[in-house]
Amino acid sequence: MRTKLLMPFILLAVLGSPTRAFGHAMETNYVLEAANKVQFTAVFSTGEPFKNAKVKIYAPNNPSEVLMETKTDENGQFTFESDQKIPGEWEVSIGESGHQDILTVPVTPKGVNLNDISEVPTPSNKQSPIMLMAIVLSGGMGSTLLAKRRLRSHKS
Repeated sequence: MRTKLLMPFILLAVLGSPTRAFGHAMETNYVLEAANKVQFTAVFSTGEPFKNAKVKIYAPNNPSEVLMETKTDENGQFTFESDQKIPGEWEVSIGESGHQDILTVPVTPKGVNLNDISEVPTPSNKQSPIMLMAIVLSGGMGSTLLAKRRLRSHKS
């Protein structure tokens, strides 16, 4: 009998567990064209270029405001030309939520340090907190029902 009561909650926990969707994964490659010029190429996991993706660039001295905005071309490419007068970690955001890659590009007075370009982790599934909340709430409801049932059996 207990198994029958718990089965819907176990099923919800298994089906509601956050998973990563690999169907539209994105990858960004880059090549240093000059000391302060980097060519980025954004593609999907299928190899298809990320055409016309929004690109936003944030300077290290004002990371909350977009300094430059552009789009990728038909090959998923765009060129970032850094301002060596503003050294630090530049942020390059390609795409939008769901299909997005965010990279930090370290710029020194000598130019871009290609070996230190890194990817900023982004949540792979924005619904994960909602699903986690649903699992916790359903578990709490199941525990409450079980406790009420035990109280009834002790009163009898």
